[in-house]
Amino acid sequence: MSERELIRCILAKHGWCDQIIRVEDLSGGCIHRVQRLTLADGAQVVVKLTRAPNRRLFEEEAASLHALAETRTVRVPEVFAVDSDERHAAIVMESLEPARATDDAWARFGESLAAMHQAPAGSRYGFEMDNHLGTTPQPNDWCDDWVTFNLQHRFGHQLRLARDGGGLSAGEAKRVQQLIDRLDVFLPRTPKPAILHGDLWSGNALPTRDAEGRTEIAVIDPATSVGDGWADIAMMKLFGGFAPAAFERYRAHVTDHDRVDQRLAVYQLYHVLNHVNLFGRGYTGQAMALLDTLGIER
Repeated sequence: MSERELIRCILAKHGWCDQIIRVEDLSGGCIHRVQRLTLADGAQVVVKLTRAPNRRLFEEEAASLHALAETRTVRVPEVFAVDSDERHAAIVMESLEPARATDDAWARFGESLAAMHQAPAGSRYGFEMDNHLGTTPQPNDWCDDWVTFNLQHRFGHQLRLARDGGGLSAGEAKRVQQLIDRLDVFLPRTPKPAILHGDLWSGNALPTRDAEGRTEIAVIDPATSVGDGWADIAMMKLFGGFAPAAFERYRAHVTDHDRVDQRLAVYQLYHVLNHVNLFGRGYTGQAMALLDTLGIER
């Protein structure tokens, strides 16, 4: 069936009006096509579309959004359905009304993010399934030790991809390996396990409105795992776009400030290595600069 027929079948299956009167393409669909649909009864939903073999990506996204929603802290869109036919796959979600961000909204977001990171998340690091950071596979096997988790499932994984794909020279890869060998110097072994968004750049933080009409910041497109809450802050700081009020309120509501600057640099390096693997050597210099910051010799 066509994409439109698949969407109408999904809507009807879940009790929605299946008459679509308007389709609006949304920005941000770097991997999938994203559309806002207006239905004949006035309701709106957001639909992401991809090829049927990629349905797993939508299942991962749904699991990540569900994990964030269970903390009852940061606003996330509700997932209504994930479905596919022999050709297409779709995820149908709540449509969030856009709004203009305010300093107060950013401050409340920082507080909500701190609450999310302090919510109960078990005693281990990982996630219920492997997922993807962009299009990069992200293994999430459970570990009792945060340093071991990063060694095996974060930095070791990204280094193998970069070495095999030519993103790093032999000398550059050696420097990353030197960091990996010293991760216990920079990272705590047992930080409080926190539910992480996992890919919290500014494009995944959307100003919207709450039930009272106030502006709030919602998050989308997570790559969730359980880890150190400062890892989300590292990604927020890496490419900018977040108001200082968010960071100030976050810091005021967490108690673990041990070696934060070093931890932020390490977690930023993970994302930059992922960008090397996604986009090529244009990000290699930034990776090497972070290693300089951490005192890894050239």
